[in-house]
Amino acid sequence: MRSKRLFQIFVLLAMLLSSVGSVQHASASTGPAPALDAVVIDRNLNYWDANYFGFVSSGIYENWKFEFTESHNFVVTVTKVTGDVVPLVILLDSNDIELARGTGSLTSTQPAGSYSFQVQPESGMGLYMLTLREVAAPSQPSASTVVTPASIYVGETATVTVDLNDVPAEGYTSAEFTCTYDANLIQVGAISLTDLFGMDPVMAATTPQDGSFILAVAASNGRKALGSGVAFVFIVEGLQAGQTAIECAARISKGDAVLTALPSTPASLNVLALEETPTPVETLTPTLTPTPVTEEPTATPVTEEPTPTPVTEEPTATPVTEEPTPTPVTEEPTSTPVTEEPTSTPVTEEPTSTPVTEEPTPTPVTEEPTPTPVESPTPTATPVPVDGTLTGQVLAGKAVTVSLYDAEDMLVTSVTANTDGTFSLTAPAGMYTVRATASGFLSAEGSVTLTAGETSTKPAITLLAGDIVNNDVIDQFDAMTIGMSYNTAIPAAADLNNDGIINVLDLELLARNYRAAGPLEW
Repeated sequence: MRSKRLFQIFVLLAMLLSSVGSVQHASASTGPAPALDAVVIDRNLNYWDANYFGFVSSGIYENWKFEFTESHNFVVTVTKVTGDVVPLVILLDSNDIELARGTGSLTSTQPAGSYSFQVQPESGMGLYMLTLREVAAPSQPSASTVVTPASIYVGETATVTVDLNDVPAEGYTSAEFTCTYDANLIQVGAISLTDLFGMDPVMAATTPQDGSFILAVAASNGRKALGSGVAFVFIVEGLQAGQTAIECAARISKGDAVLTALPSTPASLNVLALEETPTPVETLTPTLTPTPVTEEPTATPVTEEPTPTPVTEEPTATPVTEEPTPTPVTEEPTSTPVTEEPTSTPVTEEPTSTPVTEEPTPTPVTEEPTPTPVESPTPTATPVPVDGTLTGQVLAGKAVTVSLYDAEDMLVTSVTANTDGTFSLTAPAGMYTVRATASGFLSAEGSVTLTAGETSTKPAITLLAGDIVNNDVIDQFDAMTIGMSYNTAIPAAADLNNDGIINVLDLELLARNYRAAGPLEW
């Protein structure tokens, strides 16, 4: 009796809430082991957030068709109303190809197109209720460019802000923005950072030219950009009428030495021509022309020029005739007595130096037998233990040179550390200054005393990246060098991670040690 009543309810609901379409045999490829005689009843979904009812069993499946005119992120839920049915829902495209499936519910994002949900029992049979709801699309990190105002006249300026959106919880350590625009219509200037990357961020930028520039920013001393917002701002000025897109595409790093590109949204700026400029130009010309013309006559009284004619005094200057007086330089003949040079001729004494003929005396090279006794000192050189040895380890991203200097800061010896940073060098026993250097890194320095025949070991040390200009401090001058050399490999000192290209990843290494000074104490 109960089952009969349930069947009547089903028929009534089916008549009221659904329109029966075509009936087809179930495909053997959908659902878990469908019955050979199962049929699929086509129905239609027309509204979001509405409840639709249906019935499924091992012999009856239902296919709810719907269409998207644009992309949607959605969730479909199928719940049991009566019976013991466990509903399985399968998302199909217009060619009945399965896209996704789920027991009781399914969440997906699909572009515009025709789709259907096929409902069939995973087990049991009975009435069910189907609901289709749209849900907010998952957030995705991106970059966007905004220009304010969107229209300016030639000669006017607009402000461009570049934002990072939906920054993940782990944050960004650095970011690189490649900005493009029409250089014929606008020019760029006044680029400035915000505090999105924390206090004292480090910036490197290329010079705007040919309609593009690159700005790289890195958080300093372990900081990160942990939220969304404006990363930097710049000003544009209209040069001539037209419309230009302004886009700043971004690549970010989370501190893992990997750059990831983000989707970007461009802005559009309309530059309008100035129509008022010709009229004021006409008013200016008449005002300018009359005034100078009147002044010209006043200038004519330059008739006073005759007064300077008394330049006749120049003849008085003629008394320069006194120049003959300096003729007494005739005294030079007195200097002629330099004829005494012949007296210096007695340099003939040089022949006296000829007695260098004594050189034959060194012929007594017969003394060569004396070097044989030099063999006696060699045995005295046996005190090889005069030298001491220094070992240690210096870590850096590049080749490291370890050098010893004496008390007068003269280089005694040096060695290139192994790839793992270990080194070993020897020098005569004594006190030295030991210095470790690497291109683009702060140096390390300390004192060491070598004992004859013994080995001294310095503790392991890591050099700090960023001293590109080699002035013992990591500052904005080093960052500027990265900006001027961006996307090149020269100078090698700026390629801090030694990957063959200078970019934001090198700036990121520099920023970790920003404001540090050397040499490091070793």
